[in-house]
Amino acid sequence: MPCSPSPTTSTPSPAGRRRSPRRRRHLDLFVYELKDEEWTITDKQWERVRDALCDAMTNSGHPYIVVEDGDYKGRRELYLRHQHDGRDLDLPYAERTLQYVHQIWGRPVHLETRVEGKAVRLTCEGEKVRRETI
Repeated sequence: MPCSPSPTTSTPSPAGRRRSPRRRRHLDLFVYELKDEEWTITDKQWERVRDALCDAMTNSGHPYIVVEDGDYKGRRELYLRHQHDGRDLDLPYAERTLQYVHQIWGRPVHLETRVEGKAVRLTCEGEKVRRETI
């Protein structure tokens, strides 16, 4: 006996059609995160899996960072702001990147972001990057 279409299967999606609940179960999609040096499945609900896939594709998975001020404090320092979308930056990667930007800019570089819900400013004035809660 064929299944009758449900409201969720009859609405078109970017892929042309939505997956039926049976198809979604068959695909066994999930969201995972690195926790305590181990990859762990954090969610299997299809809406959250879909949202995680879309988030990963937004800006090719790279964070949005904008120039806030090219003459911060009147000292030609570069002030950048991460447009936080709920995902924290990979801080070791961000710190290394700030060091490279500092080499190019030739002056101190600041990056404002959020870490675990708190506003933080990373500052690179040379080889070291300083973190401060703001």
